[in-house]
Amino acid sequence: MHVTVLLWLLFQNIKKETWKQYKTLYSSVCYVMSFNLLFYFLRIQKLPWDFKSSYFKTKTLRVLHLFLVTPLLIFSYLSTYPKTLFKQTIYIIKWVSFSSLIEVIALTFKAISYKGRWNIGWSVLIYFLMFLFSKSIQKKPVFTIALSVLTTILLDKIFHPLEKGEESEQDL
Repeated sequence: MHVTVLLWLLFQNIKKETWKQYKTLYSSVCYVMSFNLLFYFLRIQKLPWDFKSSYFKTKTLRVLHLFLVTPLLIFSYLSTYPKTLFKQTIYIIKWVSFSSLIEVIALTFKAISYKGRWNIGWSVLIYFLMFLFSKSIQKKPVFTIALSVLTTILLDKIFHPLEKGEESEQDL
């Protein structure tokens, strides 16, 4: 499933010719990757979700998503970002919905698993913030970084490392 998502995103980026906007979109992609890395660093031993595969190790999947899937997702998202507020709102809703649907499919096929209190609702929130912040970093970088730091701290506090023996409902 992970390779399928990667190939689909690669196709989308080729189709949209996102490399032509590389200079304007690159900073947004680096921003998203940086905060993903920060959260991974804070939660490396006890992430509230993890990728699964019969063919790849978990660490390989994390690297695949961090350095390929997420950047391609952000490039594709930003490359066709609309100009008007109404269209932007619909656009963000579509991208959050589509990303969440892919995650539900991944859950169904056991390509991702949740731990502790993490559930699809938290993923929807993360997708919303990721898409919103990946655009806002271009216009209001200080404000966006401040909100991102606060969000990361809050999520770190909410999803403290799982205690030994603590299992999610899905793990039971």
